[in-house]
Amino acid sequence: MILNSQLESADLVIRPFVMTDAAHLVRLLADPIVHRYVGDGRALSPAQAELWVVRSRENLARHGYGTGAVVRREHGDVVGWAGFARPPDGLEEVIYGFGADYWSRGYGTQVLSAMIEFAVARRITPLHAIAYPDNAASIALLKRHGFSCVEPAYKGDANSSLYRLDV
Repeated sequence: MILNSQLESADLVIRPFVMTDAAHLVRLLADPIVHRYVGDGRALSPAQAELWVVRSRENLARHGYGTGAVVRREHGDVVGWAGFARPPDGLEEVIYGFGADYWSRGYGTQVLSAMIEFAVARRITPLHAIAYPDNAASIALLKRHGFSCVEPAYKGDANSSLYRLDV
């Protein structure tokens, strides 16, 4: 998630994607309770996952940071994804997600804290995040970290709310 480097927390490492991570993304996003809150709410195909990895690596080369794999230090297994996305509207957006087996372990707090620290050090501000209105866990996580909802029904979509944090 940082060119030639990674972000670390107590239990996790966020590192740049490698091509073999595409299979992990497909696996994680095959679960309906996970993919309902990601993108268009559908599972990710292998081709889509490969494109995500390729584009993430291109963003790393272009910007020096981006999105990568979240890996547990203890076992080395890929448990999610996290980083910074750059949608066409130019907003600097934090994204994160985990397989359902890894929910309620404090991983979201660790990842979001690490990304905010990184943003502060790099003077990346403001930060944005998009959350589905019924994703109570993600919204609570964002609010605990100082994000506030600035646009419910973002861009007219009732299934997305825009959150903002000035760092």
